[in-house]
Amino acid sequence: MNPQMHFEMSEILRELETDAETQVMVLTGAGEAWCAGQDLKQFFRELDNDPVGRWRAGQATSEWRFDRLYLFPKPTIAMVNGYCFGGAFTQLFSCDFAIAAEEATFGLSEVNWGIIPGGIVTKVVADALAYRDAL
Repeated sequence: MNPQMHFEMSEILRELETDAETQVMVLTGAGEAWCAGQDLKQFFRELDNDPVGRWRAGQATSEWRFDRLYLFPKPTIAMVNGYCFGGAFTQLFSCDFAIAAEEATFGLSEVNWGIIPGGIVTKVVADALAYRDAL
């Protein structure tokens, strides 16, 4: 995920919310990953000297995954193929249903370095999974 994707997803979901032909939305990925998480270089380092750009990107990432996807007025399905890492858990748990391919791989790699996953990822994982599974 990068800032441009966040802006585009907000716009697309806004359009689909009121599209009469859209009855259900399936969110999936292309290539080897459903979503490998946030592009840390583009989202953070390239915006280090642009506080307004960082704020706008942060607003867009929250808007499409919470305001739009979590509250989407039609059924949503996360069709997970390949990798689902880090920040990808936010949109995964914002969907009503999740279906994973056998080769799907889930991970929060931050824990390998003793770091709590960023953003609101830890909360959505703990809310969606059984308490012991989340731990």
